[in-house]
Amino acid sequence: MVADVPAAMVSNQFFDEFTDKVRVKPIPWEGFSRAGLVSSDELRQLKEFQQRQQQQNGTDGSLSEYVGLLVGLCERLSSLDALQYLLV
Repeated sequence: MVADVPAAMVSNQFFDEFTDKVRVKPIPWEGFSRAGLVSSDELRQLKEFQQRQQQQNGTDGSLSEYVGLLVGLCERLSSLDALQYLLV
């Protein structure tokens, strides 16, 4: 039987600095859209998601709407910068 393990928040200075650097780096989503790697609807959703993150320093429960989008993009994109951004 598998025991439920409670989630724990772990803080690490190196990881925090790395994620800050990844989040600041601009990702050329429009370029991915022009190349046909990201649809116009996906591009719109990504921009909305980024705006919500910047305005609220997080999301308001709409994160579940974007899980499928982010997983799908991770499967299709091969750009290291884009993958790091999506995973952080």
